[in-house]
Amino acid sequence: MTDLSDVYEGGRTVVDPQQRLLGMAVFAVGAVLVVGAIPIATTDLSSWLGLDLYEARQAAGVLAGLGVPAVFVGIFVVLPASDTTRAAAAIGASLTVFGVALFSYAYPDQWLSNDPQFALGTIALYLAGTLVTFWCLFVAVATFKTRDDPGGTARVEITEEGKVRVIRPTESGTPGIPGFGSVGLFGNDPDGAVPTQTNDGSQAAPAATDDSVVMAEPTSDGGAATTGDPAIEDDVLESAKTRRRPDTYCGNCDHFRYVSVDDEYVPYCGLHEDVMDDMDACSEWTSNN
Repeated sequence: MTDLSDVYEGGRTVVDPQQRLLGMAVFAVGAVLVVGAIPIATTDLSSWLGLDLYEARQAAGVLAGLGVPAVFVGIFVVLPASDTTRAAAAIGASLTVFGVALFSYAYPDQWLSNDPQFALGTIALYLAGTLVTFWCLFVAVATFKTRDDPGGTARVEITEEGKVRVIRPTESGTPGIPGFGSVGLFGNDPDGAVPTQTNDGSQAAPAATDDSVVMAEPTSDGGAATTGDPAIEDDVLESAKTRRRPDTYCGNCDHFRYVSVDDEYVPYCGLHEDVMDDMDACSEWTSNN
């Protein structure tokens, strides 16, 4: 299976349009072979083609035997995969083709004889090749799409002052600052110049003197208020005495309340006399004024 490092670092093979067309063509040929083998073996089409019973069964077996791995290979060709996976798929497909060749050589004289060892060996060889090809297809599908690519690992922590910090892991893979944390987001887009981590290796990483990045500073209009904001008075800060230091956020502000807008309650800042569009409304809220 493709390594996760290759998946996240962009080491997967990119499928070009010609390779996609080739895979579609191989898949279509395989599907036609499988479908065409059914009427040859079960209907009067064989007599119309001038084939007797055994010849019709032999032709149907060869067509179906080649069609099944062709379908797998056709799907596999259009999927990104590592060189090792592609080599294994080629080996599996070769085993199935060799098994079909043995069946065509042995049927019906040696296939229906009293000694079934040749037939059992041929079937075992064909099944082994089919399983290898199918497994390579499964691996390619499993690593086809990287879901929720984070571009790295990080732990988000909310400090007592209301700042949101991203704790980047050290080289050993463990966070540099121990502990647990949670995050609350106001709105969908960050305000101001916020460093955003991406998975683009061409961009140089900014120099850091600490293992943490301040993702959001307290502001007076973005849901968090600074200590020096006139909206935050000493009597307001005293509303959170259960912690070591009171939180300076809008829920502790005298000017914060909920108002009804279009039959919906939304956060409202009385200081600025405007609704707070960048703050998600709570399901329940009790005024602490």
